[in-house]
Amino acid sequence: MMLRSINPSNYKVVGSVKVSTPKEISDKVRQARLYQKYWSEMGAAMRVHMVRKAMAEFEKRKDEVIKLESMEMGKPITAAASDFNDAMAFANWYLDNAEKCLAAETTFEDEKEIHRVYREPLGVAAVIIPWNYPFLMFVWTVIPNLLAGNCVVLKHSEECPLIGKLIEEVMHKYVHVSAFSEVYGGGEVGMLLVRNDIGLISFTGSTATGKKLYETAGRKFIRAVMEMGGSAPGIVFEDANIDEAVKSICTYRLTNAGQYCDGLKRLMVHQDRFEEVVSKLSNAFATLWVGPADLESTELGPLVAKRQLDLLAAQVADAKRLEARVITGGKSLESELGGAFFQPTLLTGVTPAMRVWREEVFGPVLPVVRFRTEDEAISIANDTVYGLGGYVYTADMNRAERVARALKTGMVSINGTNYTTPFNPFGGWKNSGMGREHGKYGFHELTQTKVVARNK
Repeated sequence: MMLRSINPSNYKVVGSVKVSTPKEISDKVRQARLYQKYWSEMGAAMRVHMVRKAMAEFEKRKDEVIKLESMEMGKPITAAASDFNDAMAFANWYLDNAEKCLAAETTFEDEKEIHRVYREPLGVAAVIIPWNYPFLMFVWTVIPNLLAGNCVVLKHSEECPLIGKLIEEVMHKYVHVSAFSEVYGGGEVGMLLVRNDIGLISFTGSTATGKKLYETAGRKFIRAVMEMGGSAPGIVFEDANIDEAVKSICTYRLTNAGQYCDGLKRLMVHQDRFEEVVSKLSNAFATLWVGPADLESTELGPLVAKRQLDLLAAQVADAKRLEARVITGGKSLESELGGAFFQPTLLTGVTPAMRVWREEVFGPVLPVVRFRTEDEAISIANDTVYGLGGYVYTADMNRAERVARALKTGMVSINGTNYTTPFNPFGGWKNSGMGREHGKYGFHELTQTKVVARNK
């Protein structure tokens, strides 16, 4: 069976790869298990050396990665180039800091004894990643696992198998095929992978899939690092710098056509500034240039696939049926542009009964509601099963800190400050997952902790 890659800008076939069979999947896990001891005992310095060579090769083939990402998932070519540079920045931080993050730590020492804490690999990691940032997600998940000493079997999204093939080709020039391999296919391939004899599940994707995978991890009694869905609130207080806030909101809502987990997906605005904020957001949304991903002039590309377009259209249709007001946008552009395009959309009159409020919205749609008091804003913001990111806009830093602490999320941005860095922990509360990526926190999630206490 073949897995086809479809360009969402025009629905044309980009290419195809063979879906992995159950035997191929089990063979790759078995080979990784056989190689695990050698990869673990190699030491962090040697693993860093090998992976650094692979990343240098990716840098040389940068244009290929960018072009494939733009074709396979519809990311505007300029955004794909920016994402590649971000991915390399994360990779370089991991490479530069892995040995320090994984080094033994002395917790106690006197004239008679020394106590040390060691970080040891968990074993073979089944890594399953989504389509929205094809190269960046590989870097975020696979590279730290390899550096921590875990062999990896990767299942990339069925939406971008050609990027998966390119990643595998480059990695196998520098990293043994048993230390890193890939399997190809949809969700059924991912489930087959995790049913094999693995030591860790590292997953990024939807909450529904993550919960199924976590059930498997529970039965196996193995570690699971889960980064799942989000419906991040944004809160604009009356004293905020509105022009700067609007600019930030547009970035955090419309980047990647709104297709990212911790994007700002629900906006609360103080009643005294509501009309001003809605007006300025409407102007910003309405003037965005929507077009094919390969054009450098495109500011907003298509959604990843027709199924994603249909889901978004259904969510917006539900809001309209329940009498939400469409300020701008609100329509599919599929018939006009010939791909999975949707207008940047601003909604008011939104209620908690609407799908655009209850569900994660993976597209360029923003519901906006009013609030009167700080406590009301916090209550509205926390009215979700998700808890990944949050965004607060105010000139009062005491209030900013107070509200940030009250939000039930793993991360909070104040006045547009970017919290997604290689040294900060990334992850969420509630249905947004468990565990953390990045920094020493991410490396520690991928290892066992061992205390060795001895006399001198």
